Amino acid sequence: MYKNEIEIYPDIIIWLENRLKGDFGRKAKSITVLDTHDSDLSNFIIKLKYQRFFSEFPTYKIRQDITGFIEYEDKVELVFVEVKIGQLKLIDLSQLIGYSCIALPIFSILIAPEGMGSTLAKLLTSFNRKDILEFRPGRKIQVLKWDEKKQGVDFMNSIT
Repeated sequence: MYKNEIEIYPDIIIWLENRLKGDFGRKAKSITVLDTHDSDLSNFIIKLKYQRFFSEFPTYKIRQDITGFIEYEDKVELVFVEVKIGQLKLIDLSQLIGYSCIALPIFSILIAPEGMGSTLAKLLTSFNRKDILEFRPGRKIQVLKWDEKKQGVDFMNSIT
């Protein structure tokens, strides 16, 4: 059992890297997945020398937990992951919507071993408000339950 969010990061980084390589590896030049919780996204873009791909990068003063960088010849695409140790709440989703609207990743993930709390689950499933997961046309947030034993996602209790 994880004691805090940071303990989950290495497992999710491995899982995400494998997922991105499976989905984008044929066309991408490189795929990098990093723990980005302790510094602004703009600093990682500088460190990786990706400034030319992100004209607005100086405004990326956001700190999502994990970021995937999918590098192609002419662009770099982002994937955001926000990890929580407890149940996922509306405020957690709101935070990730904000981050996603700023830097426009191709998709974002909100993930926790405990899955969705009752209010978030009710909004997304009972009231079928999945529209709030789309932060731009074709760009969505996935709300996932992490399965520590499986080292992967419990898709029966997730919204993709």
